[in-house]
Amino acid sequence: ALTFRLGEYGFAVRVEEAGGLIDAERLAPLPGQSGALAGVAAFRGEMVPVIDLAAYLGIEAPVSHGQRYALVLARGMDRFGILIPDLPRLVLGRELREAAHSTGDQELGELFESLLETDTEQFHGLNYWRIFESIIPPAGAAASSRASAERGS
Repeated sequence: ALTFRLGEYGFAVRVEEAGGLIDAERLAPLPGQSGALAGVAAFRGEMVPVIDLAAYLGIEAPVSHGQRYALVLARGMDRFGILIPDLPRLVLGRELREAAHSTGDQELGELFESLLETDTEQFHGLNYWRIFESIIPPAGAAASSRASAERGS
């Protein structure tokens, strides 16, 4: 897993979901942008939206005076980035195990998938795609909800 810290919390992204890492110092803002959407960044010839996970979760992340990064997640042709303050750390599968007891997962609700741990650290595995889709709904979902609203349903 690729692991990173936001404030006091550790998070993990399964390597299979990781599509790459980009320098997030040149994020381009979007018109009308608000909330946890940090902007868009160029990644392998296309623009990918980048989410500020700390802002989305309401976590006070320390101000980074160094370089920021976006960990790009990929599922098929879909991609988006998660803004992280430092380079992620690779933790090998043999060092990770599912935590026997999970603390704090109630706070994360439906976003929580698993709590992974090493001998010294715990990492929250989240449903990052659910987070992304709550900020930027799939194109078909937006169109169908707009059509329902226009029909008065």
